[in-house]
Amino acid sequence: MTALALFVLKDRLPNVDEVWDSLSGVSLGWLAVAVLAEAMSMGVFARLFSRLLALGGARLTYPRAVAVTYARNAVSNSLPAGPVLSIAYTTREFVRLGAAKPLIAATLVLAGTYSTATFAGLSLFALFGEPSTRTPTAIAFGALLFAVGVLLRLRPRRFTGWLHRRSPKAMGQLRAARDALRLAGRDRLVIAGLALANWLLDVACLAAVCAAAGVRVGPHTMLLGYVAAKMAATLALIPGGLGIAELGMAATFVAAGVTGGAAAAVVALYRLISYWAIVVAGWIAWLMLRDGVRARLAVAGRWLWEGFLWSARNAPCAVTYGVRGDDL
Repeated sequence: MTALALFVLKDRLPNVDEVWDSLSGVSLGWLAVAVLAEAMSMGVFARLFSRLLALGGARLTYPRAVAVTYARNAVSNSLPAGPVLSIAYTTREFVRLGAAKPLIAATLVLAGTYSTATFAGLSLFALFGEPSTRTPTAIAFGALLFAVGVLLRLRPRRFTGWLHRRSPKAMGQLRAARDALRLAGRDRLVIAGLALANWLLDVACLAAVCAAAGVRVGPHTMLLGYVAAKMAATLALIPGGLGIAELGMAATFVAAGVTGGAAAAVVALYRLISYWAIVVAGWIAWLMLRDGVRARLAVAGRWLWEGFLWSARNAPCAVTYGVRGDDL
C-alpha cells in the first residue's frame, strides 16, 4: 500500500511552501464544523455501547460511555497490540460498573460486528460508485461470495463440534455471551443506525476539512479516499496506521486531480482532528477514569473552593464615602 501510494505521488509530491499556502487559507468556520462532526461521531459510538449494555440490563451513563470510548480509542491507536489491550481495558471498565462478563463479551462482539458490517457496506458503495474501481471490486466481491459459499458447504457444524471437544470452556463462554444479549428486530435497526452514523459523521468531518481547505472533489472520490485511509490503517501493523493512512488518502485525492499541496493540507488537518486530537483527549479521559486521579482532583478542587471562601471572608471591606450636609 505504501509503495503504491508513493508510486502514484512520485511526480506530484508537494513542497513545504505549497502545503503552507494551502493551510494558511483554511476557513476556521468549516474547521469548527469538522471538529463538531468528529465529536458527534465519537458520541454516537458511545451511545452504541450504552445502548447494548442497557439491553442486557447494565446501566452505563452517557458521560461515562463517552469517557470510556475516548480512552479505549487512545489505547487502541497509540500502543503496540493496541486493539487487544483496548478490549482488555474496556472489559475492565465495564466490570467496574457491574456488568457481567458474558454481557461485556456480547457487547464488544456486536459493536465490532455492526461497525465492521456498516463500514463494509460504505466501502462497497464507494468502490462501486467510482467507475475506475467498479470492475475490480465486482470481481473481488464475486470471489468473496464464492469463497463464503464453499465454506458454508463444508458443514460448519463439524468445525463447531470439533471446537467444542477441543475447548469446551471457550464454547461455554460463547453460549453465555449469546444468551446474555439477544436483539429484537427494532434493536438491530437502532444498533445498525448508530454504527452507520458513527462512520458517516467521520466522513462529514473529512468533507468539512475539504471545504475548509477549498478542495472540491466529488462525493464518491472523497468517500473513496476515506475508505482507502481506513482500510490502510486497519491493515497496517503500525498503531493508528500512521503514515499508511495518510498516503492512502493523499494518493486518492491526487489521482482525482487535487494538487499535492491541497491534498497534503486536507490529510494533515483531517488526521489532526480525527486521530491526534482524539488520542490526546482519550489519554486525558483514561487519567480521569482512574479512581486515584479523580480523588486527588476532588481534594484539589475542595482546597481551591475553601481558599476562595476564606479569601472572600477576609478581604478588606470597601470604604463608602458619604456626603456631609455642610459640604453642600
